[in-house]
Amino acid sequence: MRRLTALVAGLLVLAGCGSGGPAPAAAPPPASTVVESDEFNATDVMFLQMSVPHHKAGLEIVRLAEDRAVRADVKTLAAAIEVTQLSEVDLMTRWLADWEQPETAGDNPQLHAGHGGDHSTSPEAIAELAATGSGEFEKAFLNLLIAHQHNAVAIAKLEKEGGVNPQAKDLAERIFQSRTAQIAQLLGYLD
Repeated sequence: MRRLTALVAGLLVLAGCGSGGPAPAAAPPPASTVVESDEFNATDVMFLQMSVPHHKAGLEIVRLAEDRAVRADVKTLAAAIEVTQLSEVDLMTRWLADWEQPETAGDNPQLHAGHGGDHSTSPEAIAELAATGSGEFEKAFLNLLIAHQHNAVAIAKLEKEGGVNPQAKDLAERIFQSRTAQIAQLLGYLD
């Protein structure tokens, strides 16, 4: 329950980011309407196995904004993304452990071929961002994070269309909605 509360609080912070006003007061988390199930299929497993390393790469990206010269709104959004994704990684790794499945599917590109390819952000792209000078960092950060979150939307869509586990499908829907909103907000910062 504490994880759900933290996730909802993170999403509420995120929803208030960039709105020009203060973040809305945190309402009590709604009761989950998802009927829990231990049933899962290969798509559920692949969704989690693709999402865990994807989220970890996202954490590397957003943490780069902590110590860089970027607008306060960008720092706030990056911090909110970090809170949300940490909670999601914890949840997904727990499900994989409960299902007795490995945390990742491995690095073989063929493993991802049936799921639209590898949707990860390369370590080289993250290293290149980390090496970007302060005058160009914010724009490079926004562009990489937009692409990264677009990949999260693609991964979530796969689960929404082919998964059977209600909790994983619910998480995929939340990821789909939140990352789509983040992309719109990030695009606004590029203007």
